[in-house]
Amino acid sequence: MDSLKRSFFTKNLIKLLIPMLIPIVILGLLAITLIHLHLKEKINQENLNLLNQIQMNVEMIFDELNSINLTIAASAAEFIDLQNMLEKKWLDPEDYVKLASLKNTIDSPAIAHTYIDSIYIYVENGKKRFLTSTTGGVVDLSTYEDTSWYEDLHKENNGEDFWTKKRTITRKPANFPQKTFDVISMFRSFTLANGDHGYIVLNVNTAYLKDYLNSLYKMHGQNILVMDKNYQVLFENHPVTLTSAQTKSMGTTTKAINTLKIQGESSIVFKLESDIYRWSFFSTIPKGSLYKLPYQLSMVTLLLLFSSIIVGGIVAYFLTKRNFAEIHSIVNILNSAEKGEPLPHLPTVVRDVHSFIIHKILTNFMEQSYMKVLLSERKYKMQALELSVHQSQLNPHFLFNTLETINWKVISLTKRPNEINDMIDHLANILRYSLDAQDGLVFLKDEIKHTKSYVDIQKIRHKDQFTCVWECDEGVEKYFVVKLFLQPLIENSLQHGMAALGRKLSIKVKIKYSTTDLYVSVIDNGTGIEPAKLQDIRTKLKSNYTSSDHIGLYNTNKRLQLTYGENHGITIRSKLGLGTIVAVKIPIN
Repeated sequence: MDSLKRSFFTKNLIKLLIPMLIPIVILGLLAITLIHLHLKEKINQENLNLLNQIQMNVEMIFDELNSINLTIAASAAEFIDLQNMLEKKWLDPEDYVKLASLKNTIDSPAIAHTYIDSIYIYVENGKKRFLTSTTGGVVDLSTYEDTSWYEDLHKENNGEDFWTKKRTITRKPANFPQKTFDVISMFRSFTLANGDHGYIVLNVNTAYLKDYLNSLYKMHGQNILVMDKNYQVLFENHPVTLTSAQTKSMGTTTKAINTLKIQGESSIVFKLESDIYRWSFFSTIPKGSLYKLPYQLSMVTLLLLFSSIIVGGIVAYFLTKRNFAEIHSIVNILNSAEKGEPLPHLPTVVRDVHSFIIHKILTNFMEQSYMKVLLSERKYKMQALELSVHQSQLNPHFLFNTLETINWKVISLTKRPNEINDMIDHLANILRYSLDAQDGLVFLKDEIKHTKSYVDIQKIRHKDQFTCVWECDEGVEKYFVVKLFLQPLIENSLQHGMAALGRKLSIKVKIKYSTTDLYVSVIDNGTGIEPAKLQDIRTKLKSNYTSSDHIGLYNTNKRLQLTYGENHGITIRSKLGLGTIVAVKIPIN
């Protein structure tokens, strides 16, 4: 029983889950795939566009700075005077005027552009002095807090006229706390007329660039950074810990889109290169943030699948429980039916297949019970008729033996056969046919043969008072009929049709057949039957009426109904003074 219950549960679960899961899986996978492909292409393109925009804007800023550098470098003639002033211990009034002009040249762009922290002009001199935009003018390297740029003048240029480097500056303004910040220094070298070298150092505050990057629309976790040719991060929107191997891997890759593990998380790296400054622009986005929607859709699909399995399991459990309860009730009904115990009432409403089965079981059981009652009643009636026939067989049997004795006695007296012997032979054949031990059905040819013997006896008895004509379809003799059903019909015509008839009685026996039935009619032109009496006879034929009047007709009708069913029996049509038709329809099967 437990295995059967598990089997029911599994089948119910499969029936419930298949229609639920297949659409969810197909739609989920299709949506995830399409969205993933669409988003991947769109996001990649958007990030490359964003990176391209950042590159253009940053290059625009540095192009402007480069133009400032070139403008300052264009004052090369004044730098000879600056070199001389840097070498002097004391400046002349004319030197102050020239120095103020140069100071104005570097102060103007520093004031006009907030992202410029400071501008330095250095020409080779023995006292290591330079001009700066942050103070009153000329300062000594030994007393100035920012000196790392000087160390990079000859170390980083490698013979180039222009290069950049990220530096950290520590500065302590008067009456203000010390602050440390990062700058990107743009170095430009130039040559004086006397062959000495000069340098312009333009320092850009990276905080401005970070603010600019943070002002852009970015995805969650996205980091934008710029590297120089030495794989050094110049600036970024928020600090990310990258190893030298990672920065080198990012800088050396030739792919515009790459995958890299950053801080233990797999990220998509987008790259654009600047040919002007030999910088590389990068955008790194964690995969989880980049493909958040497909991931969420995958989670929703899995949640729906899991929920469908749980709901399907619960529904399948209750369906199995209900199915077993209904099966149990059906088994109880069958057991009660086998034991003959009272059965429950029929369901008033058929709601499902189980109530339909219960309804059918009860209905069939009741119909079978009713059929059993009818069968028992029919068997009882058949037994009663057979008993009546057997009881009546004693006298015909005795008469049959007596007729044989008389037949031989007549021949011995007359010395030859005569009409009496013919009558005795016919009567003996009829008695032998009626006493035959064969039950119920006989071939129609035998029924016709022995009915004709009965007609021949009546012809001898009534001389020329009637004629009997047989009209039969070819082949009807092979069908089975109830024994001794035809003779009572002809006897009825002779007995009631010739009474007070002033003409010769004519009887016609018509036997026809179709694919399903035999049609037997006995037609006479006798006195007919009054309408009231005809209606009375028809009513009695439909009931269990028995009487000495028309006993053969009633008995034959009842035998036909017991054999073929209530719908098969004798039908009578008659017109007073014209004749009577007695018809019987017999099913061939």
